[in-house]
Amino acid sequence: MKSSRTSRRRLALNGGLAVVLAGAAATAYLEVGGTGAASASAFTRDATVARGTVLAQVSASGNLALAAQSSLAFGAAGKVTAVKVAVGQQVTAGQVLATIDPTGADLALTEAQQQLTVAQDNLAKAQDGPSAQQQAVDNDQLAADENAVTTAQDNLNAEQALPACSTATSGAAKGSTGSSSTGSSSANCSSAAQLTQDQNALTSAEDALRTARDTQALNNTVDPSTIAQDQEAVTQAQASVNTAQQEVAGTTITAPSSGTILTIAGQVGSEVSAGSSTTGATAASASSGTGSGTGSGSSSSSSSSSGSSSSSGSSSSGSAFITMANTSQLQITADVSETDIDSIKDAQDATITLNALPNTPVGATVASISPTSTVVSNVVEYAVTLDLVGDVPSGVRPGQSASIVITTGEATDALYVPSSAVTTTGGSSYVTVVQDGKDVATKVTTGVVGTTDTQIVSGLTQGETVLETISAASTGSGTTGRGFGGIGGAGGGGLTSGLGTGNGTGTGGRG
Repeated sequence: MKSSRTSRRRLALNGGLAVVLAGAAATAYLEVGGTGAASASAFTRDATVARGTVLAQVSASGNLALAAQSSLAFGAAGKVTAVKVAVGQQVTAGQVLATIDPTGADLALTEAQQQLTVAQDNLAKAQDGPSAQQQAVDNDQLAADENAVTTAQDNLNAEQALPACSTATSGAAKGSTGSSSTGSSSANCSSAAQLTQDQNALTSAEDALRTARDTQALNNTVDPSTIAQDQEAVTQAQASVNTAQQEVAGTTITAPSSGTILTIAGQVGSEVSAGSSTTGATAASASSGTGSGTGSGSSSSSSSSSGSSSSSGSSSSGSAFITMANTSQLQITADVSETDIDSIKDAQDATITLNALPNTPVGATVASISPTSTVVSNVVEYAVTLDLVGDVPSGVRPGQSASIVITTGEATDALYVPSSAVTTTGGSSYVTVVQDGKDVATKVTTGVVGTTDTQIVSGLTQGETVLETISAASTGSGTTGRGFGGIGGAGGGGLTSGLGTGNGTGTGGRG
């Protein structure tokens, strides 16, 4: 019986304590917690409206890469006669790096120059007309034909001046000589046959004279079509010379700028074909990795420079024979998620912290933003490339990993509150201001939203106290507020104290 009475007393005592604690908790909630149901995953604390600098930043990670590199090839085919540099060697602009046998290129240039000379001579002749020698020949022929016409005309005139011969006279004359003489009458008379012969001789002489004059006129005429053809021949010949000159120049590879030799694709004795060179081209990433940044953004990127090795093969294709770059000009590429990419703009400042040199941050600026996206682990990301600026610490090498912080917004001498104190509803922002022990919802205008703080443009004054919501792990749900722990469950004397949800529920104590 004694044990039963003792048990009843304990139960009554526990019940009384439970009622007292429940009432106290309810009173405290009504004084502090507001009217909404609070989440067990958050609690509030006081914060002060302060003045200072607010920074909005996106964090990411990536690997250093060469900003640009030059791929150098011979401009002609041939056998390598000299390689004057080694991988890793520093070179200066204009320095000879390698050569091939120029014999074939020199011969091709000589032939092209000869063809150009012939084409230029033909064009000059077409533009200047006949030479002095040709003009002299044409003039002599014209004078001879003019004399022939004059002689033929004189013979015809003399024949026409004689009296016509009678039939008997004409026959006697023929009988005495056996035939009539050309150009004069043997009987001092003009026969019809002689007149015809002299007239035909004059006609032939006049025809020859006209032909001579036409020939001279033609020789003195500059034909536009001929000039055009000769000009085209000159143009083609000049192009051949230019190509040949480029091939001669292409037998030597020179450094386009100062830099470091990265790769050499052949050796003395290698046969190479003609190729083309690119200088200052953006260095391509050799590989890519995945990583995530801290703060409001995440990123992944990895790139490396070309390998520094020299081929020992006996031949090389028309691709680059030597690659080189300025290893002090570096960049880094990171993948930024779609939720942060709109805040990234060209020329924004950033800070690069190398994993190998954590105490030596390096400045950078946003150089480019890819217009196309990639999907990594179901996350849409955009590649952002940044150029390193300022003095790069010695020993920094392409391929080293680094963290990136891009400053996307900045407000100096600005009022600000913790970002967790601001609630946005229906496009308007509010904070809870503590006034005379009461919580007052106040509408504010925000500016730069930083990683931890938010700029307040209007609605608050410096020094005011606001409520800041602090998140904590919990299984509860509801509206954020000042919540308190629930009462322990039935079954024993266990009681719970601590933070619970705003509606009074919490994790029960053990019975």
